[in-house]
Amino acid sequence: MMKAVKVLLLMLLCILPWAAGGEESQHYNYILPEKMPIVRIKTSEEDSDFIWRYSRSDKQNGLIEYVPAQISLTRCDDENRLYSVDAQVKVRGNYTLEYMKKSIRIKFDKPQSMMQLNNGKKFKNWVLLADWKDLSLLNNPVSFYLGNAILEPDGYYCTDYCPVEVYVNNTYWGVYLLVEQQEVKSGRTSLHETKKNQKSWASSYLFELDGYAEDERLMPEGKGDPTFPVSYFRFDGSVPDFTVKSDINDPDQLVFLESYVEKAYFIVYSALNDNRFYTFDPTYTTLILQPDSTPQETIGQVIDLQSLVDVYILYELCCNPDVGWSSFYVGLDMTPKGEKKLIFEAPWDFDSAFGIRRSYEMYDLPFESNFTNPWLDLFRDEPWFQEMVKEKWQKLRAHHVPEKALQMILDYSSCYKLNYLDNYRQWSARIIYGNHEVVDEVNVNKTQEDAALYMYQWLEGRIRWLDEQWN
Repeated sequence: MMKAVKVLLLMLLCILPWAAGGEESQHYNYILPEKMPIVRIKTSEEDSDFIWRYSRSDKQNGLIEYVPAQISLTRCDDENRLYSVDAQVKVRGNYTLEYMKKSIRIKFDKPQSMMQLNNGKKFKNWVLLADWKDLSLLNNPVSFYLGNAILEPDGYYCTDYCPVEVYVNNTYWGVYLLVEQQEVKSGRTSLHETKKNQKSWASSYLFELDGYAEDERLMPEGKGDPTFPVSYFRFDGSVPDFTVKSDINDPDQLVFLESYVEKAYFIVYSALNDNRFYTFDPTYTTLILQPDSTPQETIGQVIDLQSLVDVYILYELCCNPDVGWSSFYVGLDMTPKGEKKLIFEAPWDFDSAFGIRRSYEMYDLPFESNFTNPWLDLFRDEPWFQEMVKEKWQKLRAHHVPEKALQMILDYSSCYKLNYLDNYRQWSARIIYGNHEVVDEVNVNKTQEDAALYMYQWLEGRIRWLDEQWN
């Protein structure tokens, strides 16, 4: 009886007026192609080895290389189609390289637009996310919809997205999510691009709190990305190092970045907890005590507060347990036009969110849980910051963003039902053997529909709980 009531509720919600489309700003509407586009990857030697043979240990040893390929994009409007465009491809990820279905990095020889994502801007680098762990195949698309709805109206970046079917050398490979590569390019962050081979500290930096930073540091022949640690003032928890995702052309740039981030945290902590107010000197290497200031004014000099408010809401809403472990991105624009403060944007990696990860399934758990994020934790009980959070939440409620996220779950599950069935015929092992990281409701012998219903009910409860917290 209860299940029938829930199904009836979902059917009624399908006719709500806030579905995608309409006259409202595109920031607040989700992407829903009538038919799922197809991405075809053809390697130069008709060899599909690149897509299945590599594991995490291969990445750790620097063995994963690009292979030449041609990319086609079909089952879409004429203006979006691509036919045999030259590119290179390789598998990507860290722990996800252990899964049978792996994510793919595409690097075009020349910049290309893909499905008019990001307003049709052309880039060389794109990503196909496999989403093996997430049985619903909806965690990342719903998160990126929310990320766009929350961050973009304030001028911050979140990847655009589109569900696609992938074929590798004419072999069906399943449903993937086409997204953008996280990088410092005009249109892919709010940071200004740095001149090629720039060695000055006056550059733009994009860096990730990364539980796999050690893997990057230990890769042979310097193939890994640069990393740096941060000593967090009076913070007791264990926090991973940062991995830098932008160009570092001189060791002094890395030294400067580490110093800035560490001192910025000290400034924030001192203002919030000790009523001592510091600022940077003109070289951004030494701190100066300011006798007359306030916590909000002081912190606003080193942190873009609205960006922190926005990601705070996003991570609370999705309850992503990885937020203090990996894929937490921060930007710093030290170019002449830059704000010279930490910007929190480019949210990423939500395949463990929405209550599917064991020990994180209850919607009233704090988002840090066992993986505390030092930047978000500082502001949990700060009244003026929480007022900013509440104000932003009310704007999102006025645009029906939470309700649209719920509607998106229903629309994707209905519109792409056959696509999801084909995906799990190809990857039946995910259903037969499950995944030890996720809860029983979305694990062995469950379906995409089961997982989507679980996600819907979980998110509905989460929204209700956040309404109570944020009035």
